[in-house]
Amino acid sequence: MALAMTTKHHLWLKGGTQELLKKDIPTALFCDTNATIGVAYIPKLNDRSKHIVIAYHFTREQIEQGNMSVM
Repeated sequence: MALAMTTKHHLWLKGGTQELLKKDIPTALFCDTNATIGVAYIPKLNDRSKHIVIAYHFTREQIEQGNMSVM
């Protein structure tokens, strides 16, 4: 859940810096949990992750579009 919120703030800040600098800056979010990174990159659905998958759709879409990466 925190990764989805961080993604929204990250994209807002990235948009501001792109507007000021007039160029695209490669960016990455760092995460300390391998399970969170796995859910962000690999869509998997089970009984325990069903409620969080909805929040991670936004993050996964941004990763697929190349706007950011999670490490």
